[in-house]
Amino acid sequence: CIKRLDSEAIECPFLSDSGALPPSLCHMDLQPQNLILRRQKGDGYDVNVIPFVSSVLDWEEVCYADPRFEVMLLARKVCANRAQAKKLWEHYSYQLKDRHNLFVGPIEPWLKLETVHSITTLLLQNMNLVGGGRNPWESKPDLLGKIEREFARLKMLGWDIEI
Repeated sequence: CIKRLDSEAIECPFLSDSGALPPSLCHMDLQPQNLILRRQKGDGYDVNVIPFVSSVLDWEEVCYADPRFEVMLLARKVCANRAQAKKLWEHYSYQLKDRHNLFVGPIEPWLKLETVHSITTLLLQNMNLVGGGRNPWESKPDLLGKIEREFARLKMLGWDIEI
């Protein structure tokens, strides 16, 4: 998987050094349970109003990284489907172009990178815990099923992988 990512990075101008965004502080575990959200006074409970992030918790995985990876992690952990992830990516792309004249590029290479990251994380979790799984209620077969789904995702993204 790593060799495949390397070869794609060479072919994709948005992943080369010239297409890199400046590193920024990335949380690396940004998901709803690590966010404290608030609404503006008077918004009530209107489901069409997007709340503001008031605070971010759980900073033990923080690092300097390409901010596109953070956006992709958020898209994978929060968005319900590929269309929502693509909409988030397009909004992020527009904001960076409009405010900083920076180009984000296509979502697909980042989907692949995040999927390989997920596979690596799941494999490490499988090795580190007695009996596999990340917690007492996840069995080793459950964890292996998640790894298989990640490989299937790479296949859907165009990689020739035997599962």
